[in-house]
Amino acid sequence: MTTATVKPDSNTSWRQVNLDVLTRIEDLPSLSTVVSEFLELSHREFFSAKDFEAVISKDQALVARLLKLANSGMYGKSRSIHSIPEAVVLVGLENMKKIVFAVSTEGLTRLRLKNYAFEPSRGYWMHSTAVGLAGRALIEALPQKPLHAEEAFVAGLLHDVGKLITDDFLDAEAGKRNVTLDEEAEAVGLNHAELAEYILGQWRLPESIISAIRDHHKSLEEEAVAGARVLQLAQAIVNTWHIGHGEPIDLSTDFDPASQVELMNLVGLSESKVAQVIWDIRQNLAGIEKLYSED
Repeated sequence: MTTATVKPDSNTSWRQVNLDVLTRIEDLPSLSTVVSEFLELSHREFFSAKDFEAVISKDQALVARLLKLANSGMYGKSRSIHSIPEAVVLVGLENMKKIVFAVSTEGLTRLRLKNYAFEPSRGYWMHSTAVGLAGRALIEALPQKPLHAEEAFVAGLLHDVGKLITDDFLDAEAGKRNVTLDEEAEAVGLNHAELAEYILGQWRLPESIISAIRDHHKSLEEEAVAGARVLQLAQAIVNTWHIGHGEPIDLSTDFDPASQVELMNLVGLSESKVAQVIWDIRQNLAGIEKLYSED
């Protein structure tokens, strides 16, 4: 087997990587440059629908998709929508931001995985989107914010991107299962979080996102960046409802704060805020299966 040593900019200890893995990374659908530009825009304290239009108008395929969604049966409307500012007014800036990030990463998140225990048709996308939405709701509730709200969304959306690579090298005969980090490392030379660090570095995403994803499987006893703990808590909340592992989505199960006290303390989420945060997350997750509806 031909291998090559890949060294990222950070201090992660990388193993020997099969060259086929690097080739597979090159074959991943590209991430729209709109994502990085919109992340920069979202760092501003204020921005308008016109600022929003200036960024996403650079990707005409994205514009076409956004307008198609704005004119779909998802939204009540009295006339056809022909411009981005009109679409923002119709569906709201917050909903439009969700759509921009989801559609910009659609080529990645719509891929199906053979070995991981996601629902076959779009479980990977549903889980990733849900973690992104939960992460953003958590960040908005925290007094100390290790990520901007939109960075938290993108980190959640891309936290499992490394699985798109490891999936091709796992033993397919074992069937869908909860693949361990050790199994990934044995098959590829890296686990999916380490692969994500390399992939997202190639895409020049902010270090805050890269490090959060790199560390999101570290145990509570290990040192990890604060953004990774937010991702871990977001995943724990989303897993309460098994999103991505079957449909229809049922959000009726209550999240048990007692099960995640250590993580809540690490991120600074007080008990007094838990109920409101869970309510916000449920509101954000309601109907996400219709996000790409074209009816």
